[in-house]
Amino acid sequence: MTSVDIVIRETDDLDAVRELGVRSGLDESEREGEVILVAWGAYDGEALIGAIVLEHRDGMDMVNWMSVDDGWRRRGVASRLYATLEAEARRRAVRRLWVTARNAAFFRAQGFTGVPSGREAGILLGDCPACEQYGRTCTPQALSKTIDDPGSAGGV
Repeated sequence: MTSVDIVIRETDDLDAVRELGVRSGLDESEREGEVILVAWGAYDGEALIGAIVLEHRDGMDMVNWMSVDDGWRRRGVASRLYATLEAEARRRAVRRLWVTARNAAFFRAQGFTGVPSGREAGILLGDCPACEQYGRTCTPQALSKTIDDPGSAGGV
């Protein structure tokens, strides 16, 4: 199948989203106070091959649990998932998105920029510095993106 054949749809199967994320190298810990606003899965038939979550925590609207199965990477699945999330964020009049990015280049290509040290960066990076992956297989970055006109679809 091609990326065009993949269906992006809302999902409430957060266990499957987290399982895919952990298989893709994301930290499996849950964060206190997170409120899942909406989650999407990318499906090849009934197989979940990608996922992304919009959550609200500590007064911040965050991109979380973004992952794509190894066999589907570099085929546009992540871009489609992110575009879906940003369109929903605009619909909800979100002014800024935040992310703890393992793949900062992807998010920078979507218009995200670095977050200076301080409250927000501390929330985004959380316990990352204490993780055994930190600085070895994982160098996360705290990033954010201002959504200038949340009422528009922004070409998405």
